[in-house]
Amino acid sequence: MRRRFAALLRKEMKQLLRSRKTVIAAAMVPALMLLFVAFGNILTLKVGFASKEIYLLSSTRRVSGAFLLQHYTLPVLVTISALVVPSIVMGDLLFGERERRTLDLLVALPVSVYDVVLAKLTAVLGFAICVIGPLFVLNTLMVSAAGYGAVPQTAALAGLLVASVCYSTSSALLVAVVAGEARAANIVSGLVLGPVVPVEGLVLAAVKSYAAIVASASVLLAVACVLLIWSLRLLSFERLAGG
Repeated sequence: MRRRFAALLRKEMKQLLRSRKTVIAAAMVPALMLLFVAFGNILTLKVGFASKEIYLLSSTRRVSGAFLLQHYTLPVLVTISALVVPSIVMGDLLFGERERRTLDLLVALPVSVYDVVLAKLTAVLGFAICVIGPLFVLNTLMVSAAGYGAVPQTAALAGLLVASVCYSTSSALLVAVVAGEARAANIVSGLVLGPVVPVEGLVLAAVKSYAAIVASASVLLAVACVLLIWSLRLLSFERLAGG
């Protein structure tokens, strides 16, 4: 079983790395969010453009620019980065194989559909961690060097990063199992991923502590487990191949 899984995992990684456009697209979004956008926000704070307090949700609650960066902007940037990468990669792995009809060939091999899906999930999670992990570390160092970092904040954001990656991976698998074609998958994926950031934003704006980040991560992780179980219950070679 280990040999079968190792062979499938190597196939998935080779297929993924051969698709340069997918790799570049998946790496560009988190790099843009965690480095350039975050640096722009820090620079804005340092030059004094965000020195005045602003109102959040109501006319009675004012927060500083630094608080907005730590408790709102950074969590949203981390979430967007973690949602996009697995979605792009899983879509390429599954719909790319559907176009090449290579999934049909796996039926004749001594592997189960769960072996195939486990290899794909491992490849997606491994790629996402390898891409987002270093960028998150650079983001943390940049924020800390600017004087806006804190250990509880970093721990909460790391948990949010992991939860968001798991949610995106599970939802991408469910979308691929349910949707028969790429166009329908894009629509369903938008419906699944689209509400995450707005809802999270409301939670972050309503709760003035790191508990909001932890709560967001916990909910995303719980929903990810539900989506994964749902996907596995619907799973078959026919569904995976788009039949």
